[in-house]
Amino acid sequence: MLKKANLIMLGDSITNGFDGHKDLEKNISYYLSKIDPQFNITNAGVNAGTITGNTERDLTFQVSNHNFADYQLATIFYGTNDFAHREETLEILGRILQKNITTIKQENPTIKIYGILPINRFDGGIDNYHISGLAQYSLAELLNKLTQIYQANQIPVLNWRKIAPQLLTFANYVNALGDGRLHPNTSTYQKMATIINQFILEN
Repeated sequence: MLKKANLIMLGDSITNGFDGHKDLEKNISYYLSKIDPQFNITNAGVNAGTITGNTERDLTFQVSNHNFADYQLATIFYGTNDFAHREETLEILGRILQKNITTIKQENPTIKIYGILPINRFDGGIDNYHISGLAQYSLAELLNKLTQIYQANQIPVLNWRKIAPQLLTFANYVNALGDGRLHPNTSTYQKMATIINQFILEN
């Protein structure tokens, strides 16, 4: 890896660093820069961002408004808001994600992209893994679709359930999430940054 690597982090409120009540200064990008100073980080996370939306907070806008030739590394960390708040099918979601990955690679064929899957959700006090969202697919089905698209593009996939199964569980989520539902608190963001850093170094 380069001595100093420009990393852009694309994503929603969890990339931005929202805890369910306010934006936190001590978010994933903050801790990642402390853990590994080789990264020059652009945090392009926007609260409520989605893959399928067409506003300035969403993936397509962010890809269109950044020059990926300026970066050696990129993380894509979307999906939870598509599950909860959008009505597009998984087929449509997959097409939009693929289009944006293609655009990034056209701008910079040597960029290293990392796909980060959504973390566990506990809306209603239950693990949403097998619950259907607004578009009638489950969180599990969403993770499978995202994994399929990333792997088809030779993009390493960080699956929290596999790599860090104890990060968010039914036993700890109330204390680990700032809103007791979805958004991590400062301590959990720090743990996530450590895991993401290790994942980047190993892939």
